[in-house]
Amino acid sequence: MKPIGTVAKQRLAAALAVALASSGLYVAVAAQATPAGLLTYISNSRTLHPSVELANLNGSDPRRLGPGTSAALAPDGESVAVVQELAPPDDSTSELLVYPTSGGAGVKLYHCPGFLTVYGWSADSTLILASCPHGLNDSGPLLVIAAGGGSVATIASGVIDGASFAASSSDDVVYALGATQLLTAPVDLYTSSPTGSERRQITHGGISTSPVWGPSYIVFARTTSRGTVKAPINQLWSIAPNGSGARQLTHMAVNALADGLVPLAFSANGEHLLAGFTGTDQSASWAVNLAGKTTVPRRLIDSENAPDAISRDGGTVLLTNGFEGQPTSVESVPWGGGKPTVLAPHGANASWNE
Repeated sequence: MKPIGTVAKQRLAAALAVALASSGLYVAVAAQATPAGLLTYISNSRTLHPSVELANLNGSDPRRLGPGTSAALAPDGESVAVVQELAPPDDSTSELLVYPTSGGAGVKLYHCPGFLTVYGWSADSTLILASCPHGLNDSGPLLVIAAGGGSVATIASGVIDGASFAASSSDDVVYALGATQLLTAPVDLYTSSPTGSERRQITHGGISTSPVWGPSYIVFARTTSRGTVKAPINQLWSIAPNGSGARQLTHMAVNALADGLVPLAFSANGEHLLAGFTGTDQSASWAVNLAGKTTVPRRLIDSENAPDAISRDGGTVLLTNGFEGQPTSVESVPWGGGKPTVLAPHGANASWNE
C-alpha cells in the first residue's frame, strides 16, 4: 500500500481539518506490510435480515461482523465499510459504519436519509467514496468520508451515476453527474481533488457514465441511442484524467433487451478489466483484455451472475452466481475461464483484498 501523498494530506488538512494519516483504527501504512487476504460478502441477502460476513480468501472461517446490505473491504485488509438500512420508523434511511477486521464493534460515520451507495476505498485505505441519493429525484451528495471518523467532504451534488477513486495515492476522484434521473438527462464525467476542489469536466455530450479510474486512464460507459423502441447500448471508452485522448474500446452488437457493458474494476497493471453485462433478465461477468492494440471482451461463464471484484494480479475474478430469484453463491473464476470455485454457498455481493 502506498502512503497518502503530501498534496492530498494538505488538501484534507485544510478542508477536513483532520489528520487522516494517523487514525487509531489502522496499522501504519509506512510499514509496507503484506495485507492479509480476506473476503467479505452478504449472507441472507434476499431476506429482511442480511448480514456482513468476513472470511479467509478461500471462504473458510466465516464470522459475522453485523447487519448490512453491502460491504467493501479496505485494500489493507484492516477495515470493512458496511451499509446498514434502518428498520421502521426510519425506513428509507441508512448508515455507514466501519468495522475493524480484527474484531469489535462498528463505528458509525454517516447517516443518509436514503439508501447509501459505497463506491470504494482510496488506495491508502483512509477514505471512503459514497453517495447519498434521496428524495423523489434520487439526487444527493457525493461524499469523501474519512474512515478514521468525523470528517466528510461533499464532492458534488446531483444524480451520481458512478464514481471512483484514482488508482494512485493522490486520492483524486472521477464521477458521473447528472441533474435528474430522466433517461434523456445529460450525464458527464468530472474529476476533482478529494476535497471537491480543482473540479474539471472531462467529457461532453451528456452520455458518459460509470467511470473506473485505472493505473493509466479512466474507463467509462458511453451510452448510444438505438432508436425510440430499443434501449440504449453501452460501449466502453477510455480517456485520460485531463480529458484528452478519448477512445472507443468496444464495438459490441447486442440483442434488443441488452444494455451492454459497464466497467467495474482494473487489475493492478491495468491490462485486465472486469465488467458487467446488463439488460432485461440478463446479467453476466465479462473479462476485457486491454493488453493489446485491440480490446477483447468475452463472457467468463455461461450462467447468470454479477461481477464483484478482480484480483490485483488480474488472474482471478470474484462474482455472485445466481440471478433473479435464484439461490446465490460467491465464487471465484480464473481470468482465462474454467470451472468456478464456490467460496460462500449462500453469499452475495462480495469484496476482497486479493
